[in-house]
Order: sequence, then C-alpha cells, then structure tokens
Amino acid sequence: MNIPHRVLGIVREIVSEVGHDVTYAYEDLVFNDHNAYLLQFTDSPDILNLYFNIEFPDSDADAIAGKIHESAASRNMTVVNKGHYELVQNADDTIDVKFFNRLEA
Repeated sequence: MNIPHRVLGIVREIVSEVGHDVTYAYEDLVFNDHNAYLLQFTDSPDILNLYFNIEFPDSDADAIAGKIHESAASRNMTVVNKGHYELVQNADDTIDVKFFNRLEA
C-alpha cells in the first residue's frame, strides 16, 4: 500500500498567510474557513491545485489567488489555478464536491 506524502503543514502556513484557516482536510482536499476556495494535493508533493467556490466573486478570487501563489512560491511550491467547485448536499445529508475545470488553451 502506497500512502502519498501530503505537506499539510506547509499548506496550513500558506492558507494562514493569506488570512484564513484550514478547517477540514479530507483525502486530497483542503478546505478553508470561508469556503471561498479549496486546495487539492496532486501526485507531485510540491504542486497544489486551486479551485474557487463557484459563488465567490472573480475579482476577489484573483486577489486571493495572487496571495496564495506568492505564499506558495516562497515555500518552493507551485499552485495551479484549475477552475471552480460547488458543494451539493444530497438527500442523505452527504455532500458532493463538483469540479468545473478551466478550459485548457
């Protein structure tokens, strides 16, 4: 069994430097206190995917993304802007995360 190396401590530092707190980490996803964005671990330990809540204003997202990129770069990590996500509550009170990736040029 291969357990992937996840640098959650460094991700906490990045999120904290932006002014937020990590509230929940599940498998490869890291949620923050305002639910404006989430970070997703990738197969590479120094690359994170960034998704913004579909309801979060793009102008605010751009400002936060810039701060996240700067904080991550200072820790030798790369953040990739992947698109948006939406949380959907199911009838059985479970929650699905739906991802909407940006179109690749």
